[in-house]
Amino acid sequence: MSKVIKASKVTGEYKINQKPKTLSFKDNDSQGDSNLTNNKKVKKQQQVIGKAEQEAEEIIKNAEAEAKKIIENAKKEKEDILANKDQIYNEIKSDAKAEGLENAEAEIDRLKKELASLISGFEEEFSREKDRIRTDIIELAVKIASIVIDVKLETEHEMINNIISDMLSKIDDNHRDIVVRVNPQLLPYIEENRFYEHINQKNIEFVSDPELKKGDCIVETSLGGKEGSLEHKLDQIKTELLKEVEQHD
Repeated sequence: MSKVIKASKVTGEYKINQKPKTLSFKDNDSQGDSNLTNNKKVKKQQQVIGKAEQEAEEIIKNAEAEAKKIIENAKKEKEDILANKDQIYNEIKSDAKAEGLENAEAEIDRLKKELASLISGFEEEFSREKDRIRTDIIELAVKIASIVIDVKLETEHEMINNIISDMLSKIDDNHRDIVVRVNPQLLPYIEENRFYEHINQKNIEFVSDPELKKGDCIVETSLGGKEGSLEHKLDQIKTELLKEVEQHD
């Protein structure tokens, strides 16, 4: 089939032009009609050729019909595309817009989340920074108080009596054999008679302790002891101040 189509000439869109197909045989029999055997051969050959030509024509017709069908389908598809190009374009454009809008909305959502996270981060950082500043301020105030007390104790030695009085006020009547430890430099400034009056003549002794700073005071009794170091008292003050700040947030 392919050889027949290839050997043919295509004209126009799909028409195949066929040349007349003839075969000639040279009769070498010098005796003419007398040679019946040769005549039969020729006739048979002609029949075969005729049948072959008929089959070739059918193949060509089928090829022409198939080519016509393909071309018509291609034309129809082309015409459909041309006819619907505006609709197709609008659909594609609409899809593109929809996709673009979807991407825009997704980008907006992403930016919203990013902004919310950023704001939340700022708020958390601000809260942490605020707490840190408050803590720093309180610690600074406590340090200043410590320095002020140290300076005052250098010139106003009798301040140790206020510290001792505060410590003894926390001891109830069940305590006996009270020992008050202070820095050796402040021992001479203790007003012992003042404390004797407030503890109802209980056994009380004031001793020096070189391990203690000037603002420190340790009270020991038969039931235990209480630490009154300046550092400890300032830490307590700092803790109370921080609690008060947290309660007012």
